[in-house]
Amino acid sequence: MTNNDDIKLTGYIEDEGIKSYIKNRLDKYKLLKRTFIGKTSGWESFKIFVDFSLSVIILGSGINDYFQYNFYKKPYSERKKFIVGRTWKEIIKDCNGSLNVDLFDDKIKFNTKFNKFLKRDWLDIDKSSYDEFSQFISDHAHFFVKKNKGSGGNGIEKYEDTDIKDKRNFYENLHGKSYIIEESIIQNKELSDFNPTSVNTIRVVTIKTNTDVKIMDAVLRMGNGNKSTDNFHKHGLAMKVDVSSGEVVSKAIDKSNNHYEYHPLSKKKLIGFKIPNWNKVIETVKEAAKVSNQTRYVGWDIAILDNGEVSIIEGNCSSDPDITQMPLQIGRYEEYRKVINTIDN
Repeated sequence: MTNNDDIKLTGYIEDEGIKSYIKNRLDKYKLLKRTFIGKTSGWESFKIFVDFSLSVIILGSGINDYFQYNFYKKPYSERKKFIVGRTWKEIIKDCNGSLNVDLFDDKIKFNTKFNKFLKRDWLDIDKSSYDEFSQFISDHAHFFVKKNKGSGGNGIEKYEDTDIKDKRNFYENLHGKSYIIEESIIQNKELSDFNPTSVNTIRVVTIKTNTDVKIMDAVLRMGNGNKSTDNFHKHGLAMKVDVSSGEVVSKAIDKSNNHYEYHPLSKKKLIGFKIPNWNKVIETVKEAAKVSNQTRYVGWDIAILDNGEVSIIEGNCSSDPDITQMPLQIGRYEEYRKVINTIDN
């Protein structure tokens, strides 16, 4: 899996009709089979497809689930421990009521509600005058322009003030089209040293029960090259973090099923790295998780700033479990279900 089209195919696909749906799924199946298993004989390929089909019917797994969690070499007793397509939707429905929660899907609403946790300046371009917009760019040499509604790192562009030759024209091209502009943060040097071209963030998954907030999982994510994003679905790396200590406890993995003990560019060792200010990270997500009474399950994307502060980049109300289960190949469904079963709805 080496090109952008292949990476996109393994993410969230927007289909245009039944023919597109069938073609995309067949292409995805072939791509992931080639990536994770390699060449097989005709008989072996048939057996894998039958096993995959049964996994879909019995467990509700998706194509990504089957290959990313190595179901083709796991017994059903192990497969049942993984959060797959069907049980992921079940968890979201039980915790949040829906896969889509406007507070988290709308960046303007999210930034307004969680403003105290952002630790960066931002503007709603539609509600800002040209003078306010111009002043924002003058005040911030580096900034992001983000589509108000978007996920998976889509609709986000990074700029420097020197890139903007005509501020008025830049403003008019964005105004009225539901964009926000955000100050680019300066991250902690220890994290930056791994891959300076991306903000390397931590995904922390929380479930709010009736009495407290449970930290379910934590993953450190890093960019891998000249990309401004550490998004796992856009060439990034992901590695499991021990929630009690903030220490990386697995090799990094990418969507192409490559594993890394050392960062492929900086050559810095990943396993054993301790995330700075980990106690503050936990305090921050626990406090943020209590803000919304309706949303119990959230994957928080966290950056550690150069001044030691903890910044929430965004919250994901339908956080994908792939990055929490792939690095160590350990299913998390039983642990999540235990916590969710304590919730009195």
